[in-house]
Amino acid sequence: MERYEISYSQAEQSFAIPAGANKPGGLALAIGFFDGVHLGHAEVIRTAVKLARARGQTPAVLTFDPHPRVVLGHDQYHTVLTPLPDKLALFERLGVEAAFVVSFDTAFSQVTADRFVERLLLPLGVATAVVGFDFKFGHRGQGNADLLRRKSGGAIDVQVVQPVFRGDAKVSSTRIRELLAQGRCDEAAELLNRPFEIRGKVIHGKALGRQLGFPTANLESDWAYVIPLHGVYAVKVTGFKDGKPVTADGVINVGVRPTVDAPGGEPKLEVHLFDFSGDLYGGTLTVQFRHFLRPEMKFGSLDELIAQIGRDAQRARELLASE
Repeated sequence: MERYEISYSQAEQSFAIPAGANKPGGLALAIGFFDGVHLGHAEVIRTAVKLARARGQTPAVLTFDPHPRVVLGHDQYHTVLTPLPDKLALFERLGVEAAFVVSFDTAFSQVTADRFVERLLLPLGVATAVVGFDFKFGHRGQGNADLLRRKSGGAIDVQVVQPVFRGDAKVSSTRIRELLAQGRCDEAAELLNRPFEIRGKVIHGKALGRQLGFPTANLESDWAYVIPLHGVYAVKVTGFKDGKPVTADGVINVGVRPTVDAPGGEPKLEVHLFDFSGDLYGGTLTVQFRHFLRPEMKFGSLDELIAQIGRDAQRARELLASE
């Protein structure tokens, strides 16, 4: 899949469209931020891919980085379900051949809906645009699918994809965030069509887990992930250390470690890998959240904590073995 970076120049009132971005036959373009690339997002993207193949166009996605609401000051969107590199990988798996990543900054936030169509979509050669039912674009979200149709003068066929439901609930990034905040990672996985995961580098900690008989890998990520409800989860772990693959089941503690740390600390991610021995420092691990075991709690002694960790590990083994 080819990736193109697009930025907007406020001084020139125009977009920088990279060489090679224009494709023979035009683009069938899915447009959106697509945080999570959940079942609803996948439906939008698959529709673009299907139409592209039927019409001799290039299946493509246009997305933004960072989330527009971050630039607009909505704090809750400083965290992501899916970092940009993972989103791009998921796009490619869905059949996308070209991804356009628009740098969303203050200048871009001022671009009118008209200019977005006239200065970006039409010059890109968009022949088909596929958007979600709640699609808005342009300054203050003044543009929608109908405006896109009108402003393109018929040059762009606009297809609107209706919401996807699971049970009575609409699939959305907001709903997935709510589920994770409640520790309901199995239900979040159903809407994502895959387990929620966090990837990070293994860093040095206080080595307390080793002293307790349950050595842990402390994770630090370059991405501001959504953090699930503080507690203990059964997880599957993959990764690399010195070019060698790492695969294991385990448990992760998400939280502030109230039994051993002073109040007010930042949440930590500490994963214990079953039946694994070795130095993971500097390696990269991806942790898939499979089952919520219990909320984080403060114990009266280290012995109580050790006993509970042992019970957590046994329960996690049973759940993961039954999958």
